[in-house]
Amino acid sequence: LPWSLLAGLLLGYCVMLSYGLPLLGILALTVLWLGRSWRPLVPAALAASAVVLAFAAYGFFWWEALGVLKGRYFEGVAGRRPPAYWMWGNLAALTFAAGPMLWPGLAAAASRWRHWLAEARVPLALAGAGAAMVLAADLSQMSRAEVERIWLPFVPWMLVACALLPERWRERGLWVQVGFAVVVQHLLFTGW
Repeated sequence: LPWSLLAGLLLGYCVMLSYGLPLLGILALTVLWLGRSWRPLVPAALAASAVVLAFAAYGFFWWEALGVLKGRYFEGVAGRRPPAYWMWGNLAALTFAAGPMLWPGLAAAASRWRHWLAEARVPLALAGAGAAMVLAADLSQMSRAEVERIWLPFVPWMLVACALLPERWRERGLWVQVGFAVVVQHLLFTGW
């Protein structure tokens, strides 16, 4: 019960930090599924709701603010950004933020998903949750650009899929990731 309440408080806090972070609920549900126990769900949901309601008690209504933010976002620059471009542009920006080994890792996860090997259950589920969060964020169209920072909380969960790569790929992949990060940081002006 104490861990469930703490997890819920942290999730509620994340919800209040960013309008994209409620998607972490997908990860929370995945962890409960992996743990084969749904008992923590109710206390965690109540604790998360308590955080949101505490802010509401002081005059900040998250659900109303989301509607206002969405309206202002689409009245401004997002209304001039073509949605079809950003569906793919966001994924390209994600590739730069996560590194090139993201896609081989996700491909390894996708190839094992069908067989659902017991030893690969946890990385498959966590990587799947990361991909589901990114997919939901991309389809929502609430972040046309800037995903290199907005989606950062989702990136590590997708990169867990790299654990499913063959061992010879993992060591080389680590060096590829490090080299890519250094090149991006030094040669591109990213604002990160």
